[in-house]
Amino acid sequence: MKKNSAHLYRITAEKALKRGYLDHNDGQLHYATAGSGPALLFIHQSSSSMEEYAALVPHLCDSYQMVLFDLPGHGMSSDPDSEPGVEEFTEAALAVLEHLGIQKCSLVGHHGGALMSMNFAYRYPHKTEKVILSGTSGIKTEAEKEAFTKNLSSKKKVVLDRQGESLLLAWQRYAAYMQDASLADILRPYLNSVMTRMRPYDAHHAVLKWDRQAALESLQMPVLLLQGKQDEFVSNQENLLDILPNAERKVIQDAGAFAFFDKAEDSARILHEFLSK
Repeated sequence: MKKNSAHLYRITAEKALKRGYLDHNDGQLHYATAGSGPALLFIHQSSSSMEEYAALVPHLCDSYQMVLFDLPGHGMSSDPDSEPGVEEFTEAALAVLEHLGIQKCSLVGHHGGALMSMNFAYRYPHKTEKVILSGTSGIKTEAEKEAFTKNLSSKKKVVLDRQGESLLLAWQRYAAYMQDASLADILRPYLNSVMTRMRPYDAHHAVLKWDRQAALESLQMPVLLLQGKQDEFVSNQENLLDILPNAERKVIQDAGAFAFFDKAEDSARILHEFLSK
């Protein structure tokens, strides 16, 4: 295998990860653990998988018991029989922790995964130490919500054709999202997204329908707001500092929407600095 292609298979090649399955509702959940220490649960974004966090493993597994899993309908987890929402995704996170006998943890969530982490901390504050909300926006106006939803819907619509034009357009979007990344680092989130498009439900819709206000206003534990400076899906994140009483914020200047893929070392350093306080 060529050296740069090894980056495409971190989940299967990363020796520190120990993978397994657990029965859950109408299927199985795929999970992996690595390292030892305080438990740290990672919840990936919509149309992705636990691969989103695989590059962090070498940087964090010496300090934490890392827990990664594929949300229902993502990665190597089963497709549910009906469309899940944020509540069902949150229950899946709880099921993984209970399966592993973990009583309390900190959470890392990116984009849609940040909302699920937020909801977990809201519903189970006694199980939550600290929360990292990555790639989540401040409160949007109704006009901003409508514009965002319209833009997202147009990007998610896929019409397959024999010439592969839809795949090319998707590749071009990911290349634009990650302008400074290597081709290998672009390929990994791109493939995650393409594979998830074949699943029956789009978790973006569940995320957009969820009202996060009550969860936001309830968070009293330490919270880190994290953003890639070039992440076009994030707006007004700094406004959340006015809502969260125990929050701080960090910006990765040269990162976009997929910082955990192509800026793993910088991301891991920021996470560790926050968690070790």
